[in-house]
Amino acid sequence: MTLRKQAYSGVRWSTASSLIRACLQLLQIAVLARLLAPADFGLMALVVAMVAFLQVFSDMGVSSAIIHHQEIDQRQLSSLYWLNAGAALGLAIILVLASPFIANFYGDSRLVTLTWIAGATLVVAALGQQIRVLAEKNLQFFELARVEVFSAGVALVVAIFIAMQGGGVYALVGGVLANAIVLTALLWIFLARGWRPLWCFSLKEIRQFLGFGAYMIGNNLINTFNSQVDILLGGRVLGAQAIGLYSLPRDLCLRLSAIFNPIAIRVGFPVMAKAQNDIALLKNIYLKTMRMTASINFPFYIVLAVFAPEVVHILFGEKWEEAIPLLRIFALWGLLRAIGNPVGILLLARGRADLSFKWNLWMLFVYSPVVLMGSQFGVKGMALSMLFAGVALFPANWYWLVRPLSHAKFGEYLIQMFVPFIISVVSGLAGYISAYPFEGDVIRLVVGTMAGGAAYGLLSIRLNKEWFSTVTELAIGWK
Repeated sequence: MTLRKQAYSGVRWSTASSLIRACLQLLQIAVLARLLAPADFGLMALVVAMVAFLQVFSDMGVSSAIIHHQEIDQRQLSSLYWLNAGAALGLAIILVLASPFIANFYGDSRLVTLTWIAGATLVVAALGQQIRVLAEKNLQFFELARVEVFSAGVALVVAIFIAMQGGGVYALVGGVLANAIVLTALLWIFLARGWRPLWCFSLKEIRQFLGFGAYMIGNNLINTFNSQVDILLGGRVLGAQAIGLYSLPRDLCLRLSAIFNPIAIRVGFPVMAKAQNDIALLKNIYLKTMRMTASINFPFYIVLAVFAPEVVHILFGEKWEEAIPLLRIFALWGLLRAIGNPVGILLLARGRADLSFKWNLWMLFVYSPVVLMGSQFGVKGMALSMLFAGVALFPANWYWLVRPLSHAKFGEYLIQMFVPFIISVVSGLAGYISAYPFEGDVIRLVVGTMAGGAAYGLLSIRLNKEWFSTVTELAIGWK
């Protein structure tokens, strides 16, 4: 099978997996938002933010190094496996020991137990991480899709069951732990294919991976802080109730990008890595990835912005009315964030984790003061600060990262986003006008998305032909 066919097959199955898991997650949000209080979501957001930092150290940058290096022997893989597992266990112990101080800092004793559960999740996930990475490297996305969907379904059932029993915030962490347990078990059963790590560990044999991973640790640590700084600072300044109101629409927008962006990352990274020495080919793959990412993400974010009241009422319920303006802000923020993700896989494909580290280090001095200043004006002010920072950093992202690594000119870079953006805005306007005469949240959202979707398809045939042809090719020929 050619690289192109492998990539297309990967896109198909990753898309199927992402769509089904996204539907399950949206169903979970819709149910839990009616059973839990905003403060529960605020506490969960704090736990997720803290665990995100530990996952950086747990992975040690090894996952990206495994995909980047094309030749790895059994002893190296085994040493890397035990390194990940040992790091996860050590970090979980640190998290447990630090739990009383974390609870005291945020003023909620429930964070003690929540961080213990989060530590267990960290260890369980690490036990299957390398199997998952090797499957992605080998473009085994059909098998991954099956195990990911099944584990997400189990997590949904567990979370809803705990919530219906009055478990509160433990429904959220319980679902995450269940997902990690089932996914790790299925990865070993269906994707390990008889592989078992040797009982050996040699730092000497994995030194080249650690050299690559050292930059990745620093890069991912800072990047994680930049992506979670609003939750961490907001949780301290505004409290769990306010950060819960803030985090749910924010999380919805992140989940939306999680439907399609991981496809670009999981499929695009190994494909770009194989083309890393051919700059012309790499540039072409990157720009196509950008067009695909923008063309798929933009219309969904415009729908969220235009129909924010309907989406909030349907998904979260009437008690989340204050989240409507936040959802509109985060829809635009998510749109900008979505087109930034392919830059990361370009950096990794070229083995330039050092450049990514320097970029994220610079952003650290941008996001922290901006978010802290925005938090002084409440959750809306903090959301606006995130949006303004994203807009300001957009051209700098191209100049410092995209231009030197792919040799793409700013016009070539911009056109990949400009056309899908204009089509999405026009289609969103068509959807709003079509839904305007109707009453009722469900009917307005259905009519608006159908009309807007039809307009988007027709305009894409005319103005975004290459993307439409690619989607058509992907949609047919499932094998």
